[in-house]
Amino acid sequence: MFAVHLLSFYFSKLQEDQIKKVDRFLYAMRLSDDQLVDISARFRAGMEKGLSSESNATAAVKMLPTHVLSTPDGSEKGEFLALDLGGSKFKVLQVKVSENGKRRVEMESETYPIPEELLNGRGTEMFDHVAESLKDFLQKKHINQKRKALGFTFSFPCGQSKIDEGVLLSWSKNYKARGVLGTNVVQSLRQAIARVGGINVDVLALVNDTVGTMMTCGYDDQRCEVGVIIGTGTNACYMEELRHIDLVEGDEGRMCINTEWGAFGDDGTLDDFITHFDREIDAASTNPGKQLFEKMVSGMYMGELVRLILLKMAKKGLLFDGRVSDALRTKGKFQTKHITLIEQYKDGLKNTREILTELGLSPSADDCLAVQHVSTIVSFRSANLCAAALAAILTRIRENRKLKSLRITVGVDGTVYKTHPQYPKRLHKVVRQLVPECHVRFVLSESGSSKGAAMVTAVAQRLAAQRREINDTLALLSLSPENLQQVRDKMRVELERGLRRDSHRTASVKMLPSFVYRIPDGTERGKYLALDLGGTNFRVLVVKIRSGIRKSVRMYNKIYAIPLEIMQGTGEELFDHIVQCISDFLDYMGMKNTRLPLGFTFSFPCRQTGIDKGSLVSWTKGFKATDCEGNDVVEMLREAIKRRNEFDLDIVAVVNDTVGTMMTCAYEDPKCEIGLIAGTGSNVCYMEEMRNIEMVEGDEGQMCVNTEWGGFGENDCIEDIRTRFDREVDEGSLNNGKQRFEKMTSGMYLGEIVRQILIDLTRRGLLFRGHITEPLKTRGIFETNDRLALLQVRSILQQLGLDSTCDDSIIVKEVCGTVSCRAAQLCGAGMAAIVDKIRENRGLNQMNITVGVDGTLYKLHPHFSRILKDTVKALAPQCDVEFVLSEDGSGKGAALITAVIDKYLYAMRFSDETLMDIMKRFRRELGNGLGRDTNPTATVKMLPTFVRSIPDGSEKGDFIALDLGGSAFRILRVKVSHEKKQTVQMESQIYDTPEDIIHGSGTRLFDHVAECLGDFMEKQNIKDKKLSVGFTFSFPCAQTKLNESYLLTWTKRFKASGVEGMDVVTLLNKAIKKRGVDIMAVVNDTVGTMMTCGFDDQRCEVGIIIGTGTNACYMEELRHIDLVEGDEGRMCINTEWGAFGDDGMLEDIRTEFDREIDRGSLNPGKQLFEKMVSGMYMGELVRLILVKMAKEGFLFEGRITPELLTKGKFETKHVSSIEKSKEGLAKAKDILGRLGVEPSADDCVAVQHVCTIVSHRSANLLAATLGGILSRLKDNKGNPRLRTTVGIDGSLYKMHPQYARRLHKTVRRLVPESDVRFLLSESGSSKGAAMVTAVAYRLADQRRQITETLAEFRLTSDQLLEVKKRMRTEIQNGLGKKTHDSATIKMWPTYVLSTPDGSGERSSTWI
Repeated sequence: MFAVHLLSFYFSKLQEDQIKKVDRFLYAMRLSDDQLVDISARFRAGMEKGLSSESNATAAVKMLPTHVLSTPDGSEKGEFLALDLGGSKFKVLQVKVSENGKRRVEMESETYPIPEELLNGRGTEMFDHVAESLKDFLQKKHINQKRKALGFTFSFPCGQSKIDEGVLLSWSKNYKARGVLGTNVVQSLRQAIARVGGINVDVLALVNDTVGTMMTCGYDDQRCEVGVIIGTGTNACYMEELRHIDLVEGDEGRMCINTEWGAFGDDGTLDDFITHFDREIDAASTNPGKQLFEKMVSGMYMGELVRLILLKMAKKGLLFDGRVSDALRTKGKFQTKHITLIEQYKDGLKNTREILTELGLSPSADDCLAVQHVSTIVSFRSANLCAAALAAILTRIRENRKLKSLRITVGVDGTVYKTHPQYPKRLHKVVRQLVPECHVRFVLSESGSSKGAAMVTAVAQRLAAQRREINDTLALLSLSPENLQQVRDKMRVELERGLRRDSHRTASVKMLPSFVYRIPDGTERGKYLALDLGGTNFRVLVVKIRSGIRKSVRMYNKIYAIPLEIMQGTGEELFDHIVQCISDFLDYMGMKNTRLPLGFTFSFPCRQTGIDKGSLVSWTKGFKATDCEGNDVVEMLREAIKRRNEFDLDIVAVVNDTVGTMMTCAYEDPKCEIGLIAGTGSNVCYMEEMRNIEMVEGDEGQMCVNTEWGGFGENDCIEDIRTRFDREVDEGSLNNGKQRFEKMTSGMYLGEIVRQILIDLTRRGLLFRGHITEPLKTRGIFETNDRLALLQVRSILQQLGLDSTCDDSIIVKEVCGTVSCRAAQLCGAGMAAIVDKIRENRGLNQMNITVGVDGTLYKLHPHFSRILKDTVKALAPQCDVEFVLSEDGSGKGAALITAVIDKYLYAMRFSDETLMDIMKRFRRELGNGLGRDTNPTATVKMLPTFVRSIPDGSEKGDFIALDLGGSAFRILRVKVSHEKKQTVQMESQIYDTPEDIIHGSGTRLFDHVAECLGDFMEKQNIKDKKLSVGFTFSFPCAQTKLNESYLLTWTKRFKASGVEGMDVVTLLNKAIKKRGVDIMAVVNDTVGTMMTCGFDDQRCEVGIIIGTGTNACYMEELRHIDLVEGDEGRMCINTEWGAFGDDGMLEDIRTEFDREIDRGSLNPGKQLFEKMVSGMYMGELVRLILVKMAKEGFLFEGRITPELLTKGKFETKHVSSIEKSKEGLAKAKDILGRLGVEPSADDCVAVQHVCTIVSHRSANLLAATLGGILSRLKDNKGNPRLRTTVGIDGSLYKMHPQYARRLHKTVRRLVPESDVRFLLSESGSSKGAAMVTAVAYRLADQRRQITETLAEFRLTSDQLLEVKKRMRTEIQNGLGKKTHDSATIKMWPTYVLSTPDGSGERSSTWI
């Protein structure tokens, strides 16, 4: 039995030795995870270089556009032909795609050889051979009668400008046909087909084999967006966003990019990974210096790589007893298929022996093991390199879509991937390791890439057919210049008809007099009340107008909702609701007893007989209140005020919102004589000559006319440009047949027109796979909002239950663009009629005029205003028209508020240059804090913590941790065990620290801690155990050793007397001396955080707290820490960065609000950086800003409540709530309400914006200081790239919805050479104190064991004297004749009788 064990051990040892021998020889081919991440990052950079038009020429990774814009969606059908040329044989296929509910693909194919002489001959001969083979296939299959579409898979790098064109860039895979490089291979194929004759095909698409693979797999799995070939050659393609592809016009949608990744490294990027074997392969290839990545990974070269390695090892005597056969010396004798056989799981060693024997070798068992291991290393490197490059592609796709995690399919083909027994498993595993945030499915292309060419052709045919149908549909909404001129001329006719008494009744444009006779001249002054009714919200305002030098307009307003039941109830209910809102507003402003003149903005068609008399012509915008049409709305308002009987008002004027907009803009620009509303509704007013207004007496001067142009077309004058979609929208509206022009141009209806078009396209199978969902059937689901990038369109469609592809999103966006473009053009044509009329009224050849504009469509749509202006310019060339956006119009908009805020808080917004400057300043302060000479004056104190190591995973034991750093004090019991794997169990309890103890004596504070500890130990039944304690003490301390720490200064409102300058461990020990515990370590909370995260990730070497306070620590080289003895190893430094700027270094970026915060603090002039960024002060900062803005009338209508004036009432948790993406504005309203403020919608937007700027500044400043630490760590290590983990804790980082993302993003922007992982400390910093104690315990235990081991080698003084005595005796024995033979020290004579005497004379003494 012993012999069996011995033999087993011998063979396992032998195997281990062989593997180690190969590993040592090929260490350069074994790639670590860090190296693979580095390679992936390099490939990502190469991709970006290839996509850019500026750098593409010099890029190694060419990123060739394929003009394949879509993957299959399952609706493809038809019969197609495919040619596949890319190896020693080529293939012709017939592919039948049927859609009859089964989505079947049937294929027939034939393979044709390509003689060697054609590969290296003339290109025309090669293409003639391909054409003849194609003809042969068609004749054999009897399919030459009907013309067929053909897709051409051409597996070589080509530059494509369209899908059926490809210019060959370079040959590979032993092809060298002359006269083809630089020519269009599709044209060459077409010419060959013509020369051969009798071939009835259309070559529709040229694709790479990689694209073919993606399309083949994409037919079965529509998530497939990446194709990879790993065979004779290697390459990859993927679907890239068009906006990133500089080489192609357009930025909507996606396009497949053929990366040509085989050339990765041709620019030297991979020089540090290329071995001398790779260089030998390259030197002997037909294209030296090219396709270096392909030569490291593809099947064409892998076998030759192994051969070169075996040859070299044999020559060095490491294999085959140093013998080399002729076959082993012969290039190409060892093939990649041999690697596949050798690496088979069961028969691998047997196959190895047979292969080596065929090569004329006599391998031993050791040799077979070694050769198998060489093959494994070479193939594993190939899989690793492909995984790194593929990981870069997947990461790019995920980031393009702004997704946290990506679900995607990769289509794969190629002999290496298909036949090698281990390759797929290795590739998949490494990819998932490198990109854990991507859920990748790998699909093997069963039909090869040939079917893919047919699928590309099928998709191209489908898209072409769809495009024709979509173009035909959208052409209905397209307006030619002639159409627009006709609209202008018809509008002019209707304007004239509306002004004339005889035609006014039948005119579709009513031209209603407003009795506003002039625009403002700047002398207006006084206080007025205004009402604004025009939509679902109703607004009441007080407007204060000043004239003269201090000319200004100030407004105080409140918005009220109008419920649907009141909009569509009775007129009496509507006006009673309005008066109730006025009453509430007057109460709110304290103006119930003041009789003010009132202006009433009533944004509906009214026929006015005076400035204060207006009869409603008809309701629009969804209003249907009964008993109003035909009645005087001013009189109805007066009656409602009488019914309320609470206040009296002098109603001076009723105006349309369009008139209000014109008057608002005219106050600033006297040339403004036109008002335009382009929002929920659409309308225009302008200053008309009185002589032309036949409905009003008088010929002198001017009057503003409210055109009510929304009714244009009610007399059928524009029926020629109305579409079936317009008619469907009209029929489904509340006022069928009315406001036809408004229904083609206003925001209320554009979304509904879009919905009708989408339904039509979906019914015809052109959208959403022909599936009409319930949401799509729902009227009003599409709101008018075209401020959308394609990603947002897709997101909105998904929210509406519409499962859209990228192609669907492009079509939807195109429909939106067409509908909104038509609306802008129609408004422009109408405006051209008006400005030309004003010009002719005044007898001018050329006229300058301003249009005041309001409305969300004009303000928010990205193209509406531009198209409107361009149309007016084209149709009214004799008028120079300036459009001025009303900054009030029908409401003080969020845009104005934001502009005011930005002016207020400009100093809180930092450019990247400013942040880099702050980073450099902080980096200097780090150096000052570390220097012995500069530390006393440094603000960043860089306190040594005497923590010399992070956890290594071998810690174990039972520990107690105390965590004191705020009003809540925490005690934990932490058990670290090692049964099967390292586990940590924690039990904790939180104790309050009352305010009187925080501000009392130090003795009371530590006695309180001791009492809490006693209580905890009793509850845990560990009173009799002697446990080591770690103490997290989150205040600035100077440490002289791990368990000795002197408090420098209190922070965070703590003021306990008699502690500053004292050792807190001594004070704590005094308080707990009877508890049977041993304070082994005291740490800062930041250090605790780093150690907690370091237990889970041993790369963690930075800790940060971003909560009530803020601080950071990191592992510094001991040689740089002047305050501590020793140069070897590292030590954690507690930066105490909260004091950064205490010396005035940050004065240029501090604001008046920061200074006010500081003056009101417990420690003025101290911790200035902390006061700018931490949670303790952020809410207060926001409160101070809001108070100042309110005082100056920019917020809350100038009203300030006692609560808002109270320090501490606005907390940082409120900032976090207000910045939530969905419910933030509702939270703002609720929080402000609790502060006694009744905010408007605009106020809530403003407050949210203030919070964003304050919290963003905090994240930016912390990113700059963290950037200083990271750049120092990188320089300390001397690495070009830093890979590290930052452990973070703190309520602000944890709870604020945007903070973490902003911090990460800015850090990565400021230190792009650092790969930073941010790890949230789930257990807080308390566990960290236990971990420090555990590490200290481990290090102490290790030190004891080492000391015991080395103790045997230590000699006492007595022992050394004894050695001296014995040596003396032995020397004498060696010299004595009698004792010489038994002496251990022999003392042999040398016969050298003298040492040199320095005289330079030659000695004559010789023996």
